[in-house]
Amino acid sequence: MFHSDETYKKCNESLIFVLSSVLYGFAKYECDTKDQIIRNFVAKSSMTINAIFTLWDHSNYQDGWVLHRTLLDRFFHLYANGESDAFENFEEWSFFEQYKALNRLLSDGKFKQDNACMGFTFTQDQKKRAKIFENNKPSWRRPRAKSVAKDLEMTFLYKYGYDYASTHVHPMANDGEQDFFTITKLCPIHKYPSQITLLSNTILIGTLLLQEVLNRSGFSWCKALFDFIDMLRITLETGIHNYESKLLSIKQLTLVVVLT
Repeated sequence: MFHSDETYKKCNESLIFVLSSVLYGFAKYECDTKDQIIRNFVAKSSMTINAIFTLWDHSNYQDGWVLHRTLLDRFFHLYANGESDAFENFEEWSFFEQYKALNRLLSDGKFKQDNACMGFTFTQDQKKRAKIFENNKPSWRRPRAKSVAKDLEMTFLYKYGYDYASTHVHPMANDGEQDFFTITKLCPIHKYPSQITLLSNTILIGTLLLQEVLNRSGFSWCKALFDFIDMLRITLETGIHNYESKLLSIKQLTLVVVLT
């Protein structure tokens, strides 16, 4: 059962507020590598969710699905790293891959002057660290979305989310057909299906990711956050905004959401 886009927009406003509150919770304490990664995943996911709703307002549904897949991918990565306690390895792999990519740019003689103007450079510590990884490459590997969804016993996330959204990531022959009529305001030759599942699924993934963050981080979190997640999911099912009381409780915490 789906609801109006206004219902999902209200859910989004509340979810974004709670995600921001969690970020302030992280900011209050010193974070180790794992919690820095989790904190940054929250920030990136919040921006992605907001971007999806912005694209919706512009009737840009295909690009919304593209971002939806990146949101799902981030959730899958968070879960997989948590299950294997691989956050340190993930950070090492990420550093080395990004170092190699940037080094290829810096080594390109054709654009050396442009790269210098853009401020691309490495510190001595980064160079030394990369040298270590050149001799002993990080063993971390990206998790397969289908395998993670199966491990979660949520194969529908792959089938109806990641796999379906992939049809919008990679070019298809009919890409832009609906966009043509949106831009020109001409009458389409046939009625296009509703894309409201994009908003519903985005809020759902947002709650899954938030729950994973609360469970995987090294901090203890107030019960109101978990209650909010449960009630927001009920809203997705019923359309009734019963999460608002918990949202008020979180606001009364004045953004101090981590319990010492």
